[in-house]
Amino acid sequence: MSKKKKTGLTSRERRRLTIACVVLGAMMLGLGGYVAGWYANRARIEGDAKRYQAMYAPEDTATVEPTVTVEPTATPTTAPTATPTSAPTATAEPTEAPTATPTETPTAAPTATPTATPTPTEAPTLEPDPVAVDVPIPTPNESTLVFALPTPPPVQASFGELLSHNPDTVGYLDLDGLISLPVVQRLDDNDFYLTHNFDGAEAREGALFLDGVNRLVPEDDCLIVYGHNMKNGSMFGQLHRYEDPAYARRHPLVRFDTIYENRQYAPIAAFTASMDPADDHYFEVRQFLFDETGFELFALKLQARSAWRSPLEARYGDRLLLLVTCDYSDKEGRFILALRQLRPDESPDVVANTIRDSL
Repeated sequence: MSKKKKTGLTSRERRRLTIACVVLGAMMLGLGGYVAGWYANRARIEGDAKRYQAMYAPEDTATVEPTVTVEPTATPTTAPTATPTSAPTATAEPTEAPTATPTETPTAAPTATPTATPTPTEAPTLEPDPVAVDVPIPTPNESTLVFALPTPPPVQASFGELLSHNPDTVGYLDLDGLISLPVVQRLDDNDFYLTHNFDGAEAREGALFLDGVNRLVPEDDCLIVYGHNMKNGSMFGQLHRYEDPAYARRHPLVRFDTIYENRQYAPIAAFTASMDPADDHYFEVRQFLFDETGFELFALKLQARSAWRSPLEARYGDRLLLLVTCDYSDKEGRFILALRQLRPDESPDVVANTIRDSL
């Protein structure tokens, strides 16, 4: 008589299956929590960004309401007569006329001489005032050194609400809808806004911030703005798109307004690099002031490292803007988008078309 094969699971196999189901369930719960947190964090950041955007309206694009002059249509230009139609007429006689002569004669007015004159006291002896002696300042000549601190220009009114919310505000960055956020700065401090948002609260995404060494008055030749490369696409999380020349062609202009001046920039280079001096891919990005030779060398290095060749040149006297975020292809890696400010004689439309046609 043949024995029947056992088809059920052994107790050991059941335990293993139970443990696997528990582990899989925990992983699914963890993944679901991560995804939910990812979307919730992104929604919070996007909500904050919209709130910051509402605080800023550039002066040259803001809708200015016209001054309304109220014309008094109901009131005639000439003064109306004092007598209304319902008032009694001016010829109505009073019920009783007053007598012309008072019944009682007033008493004589008192004399102007007071009844008692106070005895004047002896005037105190006053010390003479010290005599100021003017010491003439030597007349300036060719050897006279004159030192003067630069005076900041007036702050633009369009930044009033942002500055009231955060006095560290120094600018506003707009990359054709990809990024639209205020920029802050703490002098000589590049750490605070790595972990704090524009509201000043601790946040993983931090804020966009200008290098703490940069100066706007007098302004450096090169400004550097940093932001986190957030995986949810916020902050500088989509800046890498400019590494694709097709994307750079479609978005040829970048706007960076400072609290003193509104400006437009055009991309001249986009590349990844290492911030580790021992790495072969190292690039010294934190350069702020140049002489003519130094500027030309820096511009050549930017364009030599670029993923695409820009049709725009950069020459001494141009102002540069570098947007920098993390990159994970190198040790201490960074992605760098280099931009040049449009010159006074350059038309934004012409520059944009040049990039679209030649990049």
